[in-house]
Amino acid sequence: MRKRNLVCGLAVFLAAAVPLTALASPDFAYSEERWAQLRDDKLEFEEIGDLVHEYNSTVIQNRIAYRDERDKTRDDVAQEYYDRANDIYGNIEYPDSDDSNYGSRVAAALNNELQAEQLMERGDESTDDSETLKLGYDQTEASLVKQAQGLMITYWNQYYSLESLRDRKQQAQQSLGSEETRLAAGMSTQAKLLSAREAVTSAEASILTTESSLAKTKETLCLMLGWTYGAQVEMGELPEPDLAVLDAISLETDIEKALENNYTYKKTTKQLANARSTSVHETLEQTRKKQRETIASNVADSYSSLLLARSSYEQALQAYEIQRTAYESAGRKLAAGIITQKEYQNQQVSFRSAEVTVRTRKLSLLQAMVDYQWNVDGLASAS
Repeated sequence: MRKRNLVCGLAVFLAAAVPLTALASPDFAYSEERWAQLRDDKLEFEEIGDLVHEYNSTVIQNRIAYRDERDKTRDDVAQEYYDRANDIYGNIEYPDSDDSNYGSRVAAALNNELQAEQLMERGDESTDDSETLKLGYDQTEASLVKQAQGLMITYWNQYYSLESLRDRKQQAQQSLGSEETRLAAGMSTQAKLLSAREAVTSAEASILTTESSLAKTKETLCLMLGWTYGAQVEMGELPEPDLAVLDAISLETDIEKALENNYTYKKTTKQLANARSTSVHETLEQTRKKQRETIASNVADSYSSLLLARSSYEQALQAYEIQRTAYESAGRKLAAGIITQKEYQNQQVSFRSAEVTVRTRKLSLLQAMVDYQWNVDGLASAS
């Protein structure tokens, strides 16, 4: 209901005359079960695309704007420039030579002439129509989905960092207690005690900073997806990176898909078909050629980043298994009285550090997978 209330509020603010049915998909667009998932207060990663489509304010505004643009031809768009230019021409007033403000009024008239001429030129060079306009709106929506997915990954990265910082604070507090005991026994110094206290203070400050960043990330994400400010939203778990998907990637095939799907490239192709003048046609031809090369290069770079992220994740998994085995062994040794409590705690710290590294690198791999897939699905940079 929070999301639906926000949509209603936007409807009133953006266009009172637009019926609410124009702002959201009809009931049959999703199953009853799917609508229930989208309208509850739990955010799942796989829901993000549908939530952006139904509830993001920018997407809603674009949907309203497109209602007036869906039937426009290139000539209609050009005529809008001509009409604006003619309005300016019609309102230009040239002063008499004896006018007290002759200089400033002449300057204003010449400036208006220049604006009108530029609008006329833009009309002559216009290559847009309803299709190119929709491509721009679709690109905006896809970019928002990608951004929201990145924010959710960032949220969990910050969440795990917070857990690590809390562990660090606990360790710092244990060290402080140890130093206090040692100082009382004459086995430490005030300088060491002060250093231990500073470590606790530093850990507490880091926790506060990360808690603030975590809350801000969540709030930004939830507002993007239609929740009202301060809504209590449960964050679902992220999907596990599917390494089998990576094994099945064909870079050559994906580059062709990326070119076929790319919003900017498709828009340029359509503008090329709409071009009136030879100069505009030639310019768009060159632009299109460069875009092909840039898109292919960026997809290849994204694939390399994906492979690097996978390698880093797999190395972290190997290091984790080594530390897990050592930690379990340390537990048995502690029980047998072979090692001290401090030695056991040191091994515990190493194990938890390896655990955190696996988590963060898994998130980096997931982000790399998201980036690569969006490059293939139409968002690879073309410039």
